[in-house]
Amino acid sequence: MNKGLLFFVTCGFIGYLPFMPGTYASALGCIILYIFPVDSIMSYILVIICLVALSIICLNRMRLVSSDPPYVVIDEMAGMLVTMVGHRATMINLIAGFILFRFFDIVKPYPIRYVERYKKGYGIMADDILAGVFANICLYIFLFLKGLLS
Repeated sequence: MNKGLLFFVTCGFIGYLPFMPGTYASALGCIILYIFPVDSIMSYILVIICLVALSIICLNRMRLVSSDPPYVVIDEMAGMLVTMVGHRATMINLIAGFILFRFFDIVKPYPIRYVERYKKGYGIMADDILAGVFANICLYIFLFLKGLLS
């Protein structure tokens, strides 16, 4: 397997860390957003589209043993980025977004589990992108309610 592809889809080999490597990749996404906040929502969405497209291309070129091996964690990083679209990268938003994303990524309510069935890189990426969308919507609701109660 190409080491460059492997480096990319494992987020710098974070995917090989023991015990829940997807959680580490999601946390890495939070750290990146905190250190390098994106001001323009259109720039942010463009970055996500490029990341997802490049991830699918890389994953489709790899000969993966299973449909979503645990060491492939680029999908979790992308899902975390989707979770934070339109939200400021404050510590409370990142923590809430992280918890919500990990919940939806692990529990996989319908239709998240359904899109996981797509073949190759499409399925690997689709469930985490959709989990990010669900988490994003819940984060908007959480912040709206927090504003009402404050």
